[in-house]
Amino acid sequence: MTCIEYDKERQECLNYLHHDDTRYDKITKEHKGSLEWLWIHEKYQKWSSSERSSLLYIEGKPGSGKSTLAKYFRENLVGMEQNTSSSIIVKYFYTHRGTTLELTHENMLRSVLYSILKKDETFFFHFQSEFRKFRLSNDSKWPYTSLQQILLSLAHHPFAKKLYLILDAMDESEENDRRKIIGLLCRLCAESQSCIVKIFFASRPISQFNHEVKMDHHVIRLQDENEKDISEFARSFLGPDLDLPPEILNQATEYIIEMAQGVFVWVYLVKEQLLKYAEMGCTKRQIFNFLRSLPTELDAFYRDILRKLEKREEPDIKDGLRMFRFVLFTYRPLRLAELRHALAIPDDPDAEFLTSDESFEGDLIYSINKRVVHCGGNLLEIKGLDEYRSVQFMHHTVREFFLWYNKPATELEFQTRFRMSDGDSHIRISITCFRYLMLCAANTSLEMVPPSVNDDWTPEQYEAYAEYLNNRPFINYALSHLTQHIERC
Repeated sequence: MTCIEYDKERQECLNYLHHDDTRYDKITKEHKGSLEWLWIHEKYQKWSSSERSSLLYIEGKPGSGKSTLAKYFRENLVGMEQNTSSSIIVKYFYTHRGTTLELTHENMLRSVLYSILKKDETFFFHFQSEFRKFRLSNDSKWPYTSLQQILLSLAHHPFAKKLYLILDAMDESEENDRRKIIGLLCRLCAESQSCIVKIFFASRPISQFNHEVKMDHHVIRLQDENEKDISEFARSFLGPDLDLPPEILNQATEYIIEMAQGVFVWVYLVKEQLLKYAEMGCTKRQIFNFLRSLPTELDAFYRDILRKLEKREEPDIKDGLRMFRFVLFTYRPLRLAELRHALAIPDDPDAEFLTSDESFEGDLIYSINKRVVHCGGNLLEIKGLDEYRSVQFMHHTVREFFLWYNKPATELEFQTRFRMSDGDSHIRISITCFRYLMLCAANTSLEMVPPSVNDDWTPEQYEAYAEYLNNRPFINYALSHLTQHIERC
């Protein structure tokens, strides 16, 4: 086979494997000066310096900063470790806050294998026979078992290579086959020969990990190591932003460290509440007393935020509820422009709906980003750049909170207007999608409409209507996912 044919086949293989990791760019960057303890940690150094393939398991509570640490490691590895500039570094971040595909192990394998093959063509012979079988089968999807076989075959790569595989949030992945995938990764390390595989693995405690990983690999419990990072983060707003005197600053910092118990998300929520409270004008002692009055558990904090949101004006409550519903039940995150258009469509089956551009334009929210912040409290955030900005929960524990308290068994435990049942939510999103499509179909301007159904549109009419649809950003989501929402009603 000539070099040209070889590379052409490799490029075709890459095209089948290609996948975008949408989660990585949305992960919060570390606070300045934090996480530097990693490089000198005893277990990290044993894992890093060993010439054997092995796995480093970063075990952490929900909200303790695992994803931030995984991103920090990826972005600083080459600068902090010698002889890594020629290493192959690949990553995958599972997430509930992306498309449903981003939860799957199949997608992880596709993404990881794509990155390895993209960075080093010498690995292609591991793919070649499986890729040819796949093409001959005429299947539309590369078989999952075939992807597993290819990954495991990398252990027998004949050249001396160093491969870093960074995996985050497997606790957010689909449970099906989770133990098998963890076992596959352990086998990859155990069977590797010339190719040294270093797996950096971050997750909350899960039984499958304890069984498969802890016996032969290195484990760092994040909440046991991040006390200094939390202290520095707390001081960064208690001092400069609130101007607390040294005595109260020290007391407040010690209190936050004790109550946080390694959970950064709790400290972030404390920061937002304290800064908002201080805006009203108060004494330093009052600030400290307010700090001590805040909930010390994430669930209690989220309940407290919802209670405050329920005291808002009725339009604020309705918009907030719809935002939470879209973030929780859509099949991918909505971009800001999509959410703005979706909110302009009434989702109540009994509400009057006019398929009029004039009526629709009158219901569009301006300054949608400010509206999200106002109606979502501290539970929603906007991530991304420019037209790709999307709305998501500020942390996956918020998603888990809503799912838990939407269960019928918890109805008496916590009464809230923000309770959303699965069936009703999909009905309302279906109505929104269907009415939006009705709006788009009904509003062709008079000059675009042919005199009769038997006459064809001119190219100018097609172009004008295409331009109209181009200014209707929610149409792609409505067309792609309406059927899925109807099936869940």
